[in-house]
Amino acid sequence: MLVGRTLELDVLKASFRQMLEGKGNILFLTGEAGLGKTTLVHEWWKTIAPDTASYAEAACSIPIGNVDVGRLEALQPWADIVAQLEHYEAKGKRKLDLKKLIFDSAPAWAWALPIVGGIAHGAMETARLVKQQQSDHNPNASNQQQVFQQYVNLLTKIAEQTPLVILLDDMHWADTSSTNLLFYLSRQINEKKILVLVTYRPDDASAANKGEGHPIIQVKNEILRYGGKGCSLSYLDRNAISELLIKTFQDYKTDDTFERWLLKISDGNSLFVAQFIKTLHEDNWLTDYGKFVGQYEHITVPASALAVVEERTRRLDRETCELLRYATAEGEEFTSFVLGRLKKTEPMELLKELRRAESEGIVRKIGSTRLYANQTTTVFGFSHALFHQALYQGLLDEEKEVLHRRCFEILKTEWDRLSGTKERTNSLASKLLTHAEKCGEIETAAAVALEAARGAWHTYAEAEALEMLSHVFHLADANASLPATLRIDALILKADIHYLLGRYEESLNAATNALKYSQILRDDARSAKAMQQNGKVYFHRGAYDEALDYYANSLAIQESIGDRKGIASSLNNIGNVYNWRGAYGEALEYYAKALAINESTGDRAGIATSLASIGNVHNFRGAYNESLEYYAKALAIRESIGDRAGIANSLINIGVLHGSRGAYDDALEYFTKSLAMQESIGERDGIARSLLNIGVVHGSRGAYDDALEYYAKSLVIQESIGDRASIAAALVNIGVVQLKQGNLPEARTALTKSKNTAVEIRSTQQIAYSLCELGLLCEAEAMQRIGAARTEKISEAVALLEEGLAIFREIKSAHVKKYEPELERIKQSMKSEG
Repeated sequence: MLVGRTLELDVLKASFRQMLEGKGNILFLTGEAGLGKTTLVHEWWKTIAPDTASYAEAACSIPIGNVDVGRLEALQPWADIVAQLEHYEAKGKRKLDLKKLIFDSAPAWAWALPIVGGIAHGAMETARLVKQQQSDHNPNASNQQQVFQQYVNLLTKIAEQTPLVILLDDMHWADTSSTNLLFYLSRQINEKKILVLVTYRPDDASAANKGEGHPIIQVKNEILRYGGKGCSLSYLDRNAISELLIKTFQDYKTDDTFERWLLKISDGNSLFVAQFIKTLHEDNWLTDYGKFVGQYEHITVPASALAVVEERTRRLDRETCELLRYATAEGEEFTSFVLGRLKKTEPMELLKELRRAESEGIVRKIGSTRLYANQTTTVFGFSHALFHQALYQGLLDEEKEVLHRRCFEILKTEWDRLSGTKERTNSLASKLLTHAEKCGEIETAAAVALEAARGAWHTYAEAEALEMLSHVFHLADANASLPATLRIDALILKADIHYLLGRYEESLNAATNALKYSQILRDDARSAKAMQQNGKVYFHRGAYDEALDYYANSLAIQESIGDRKGIASSLNNIGNVYNWRGAYGEALEYYAKALAINESTGDRAGIATSLASIGNVHNFRGAYNESLEYYAKALAIRESIGDRAGIANSLINIGVLHGSRGAYDDALEYFTKSLAMQESIGERDGIARSLLNIGVVHGSRGAYDDALEYYAKSLVIQESIGDRASIAAALVNIGVVQLKQGNLPEARTALTKSKNTAVEIRSTQQIAYSLCELGLLCEAEAMQRIGAARTEKISEAVALLEEGLAIFREIKSAHVKKYEPELERIKQSMKSEG
């Protein structure tokens, strides 16, 4: 029942009207427990014409037994929104082909429809299996930003067909990734017919994360800065309380004294007032007409809304109270499937009892279903978190232990049934983990936490994945009997997470520990994985000797155990090392071997990688036609499998090729496309490479200031992620531009740093490039001198160019054609002056 909310309703109505006009927004509804935030939205939505817009809501999971499960359920609220929209479609309420929309615009979110079972889902799964041959990550996204963008794309497509209202309830319990997605969405819906309503309790948000505060606080402030709206629910005043009494009791006569008393003892908390009125009526302090009879000093006044709710639950009949206490063990949201097994009650009798609880206003049926044991089950929820809290606290400690054990057994059976499928949800994992820990099933808890971490990382939910991994490490540290493989797998995943996010030191530390434990266990397969991870970090740091050692050792192990996918990956990685060192013949040999294996296994992503790598070698050698042929084949495969990161890399490759040919307009077009794609997926290394290559184009055209600007941006990113090979490349390009501008000291600083870095990482081609440019710099410096000093500098220039060219000739680099004429020109100049 809604009273006293005229101002709040006006805000909702105004936001809705603006949304229908194409001015989407985020509206925050805040207030303490019991003020009726959710009720406000529900009652307001009832006033909307059915065909005006679509509506979906999701509530973030509240703690179970003081365990904050909501923060572990990566993106689950947003997935629940998708599932509800599918539910609407299934009912025929909206003409939305949601499966097709997901397939076309948000394939990374196919997991959010765990029970669709249709052709589109089957096709999605088939494509996923093919693409996962190359990577354990989500093949439909290469970064969480891309996961977010796909969700925005999906909502945009839906909003083009029907205006959309979304309610995210209790965001103070939400995971970090869900909160970040809200912010990401807020920046893109200003011109879309999308209205997102967000409720949270400020006190709980401030107390979250051990007093550090929930991220929703900062996100809200940022969203409000960019045009979002906020509405803090006020307390009920006397007029609102009078309105509530009128709606509750037929023929109620205004009683100023009683209404003022209610306002004083409740502070205007709507839940307090509504529930306490029921208690007063049951105790005969109020007549059927709402007339107060008796004396105020004889009434025991509850201390809070929670106290009122506790009293209401105590008045339930024994069967209903026991049923709902059992339900609290599963959570604020619970299913008839689990509750029926906890109570060992027949479905019809159970639903009858739940209807009775609904009539008391304590629980409500949520408009969604869930699949358990190959059957759909109805989802219920407590009408307010305080009802859940009061009933759960009413359980004895021994009762809690028994119920958590039963919940564990039920959920574990479901977890095992879903083994090997894509149907295990973050929500199921977090709840099973909680019950497993509470009843001492430590090995299961650790295994579920590891699986949940993989699931979270599937959507690049870093915070939730690392949080789950911390559970694994904590349990492993406290329980020596746990299988060591759990710790090793968790370390390898942790290393991979840090590696993809450019945190190489953390990645190396985790990978090194994984290798140590694997070798102690004599687990060859895991040792090879850890070696590969170590090798990748050393390679990106430019420590090629160390990288090559790890890759070679990994290859030997994979060959011994017959891991063909691992063999191909190691071969390609070894080829990369030789390629960066300028040993093109050896690189081609390894790439060709990797390509043959990938073709034999049908690994299309692996085939594309090998083709692109072979194309790079031909490009470095100046065989542009052959290079373009390989690049085009790689790009076609990557486009066919939707590999956006791979597509962006192919665009860079083709752009470099056009630049080498002097087709600068074409090169710039490819680099610009690549940059936009890399930014959309948040690939920092890819962004840096795109920026660097755009700078090269500007430098080749003589736009030196623009070139330096792009080089500087690229260098900042590469220094932040520690990619020394790319740092050397950025520095040499900066040196070249400074030289062309006549800034000789600045040029020498950059080129010297580049050469030193290249020597440290033993990048043969980069050493040669730096030497030749230093030679040209010496020539320029000689022009500023006279006599012997000038001659000495010119001799130094010749020596540096000859040293660099010797390397280029040895590795058969196309740069020979560029620097040989420069060397001859300088030699001729020496003869003329001599």
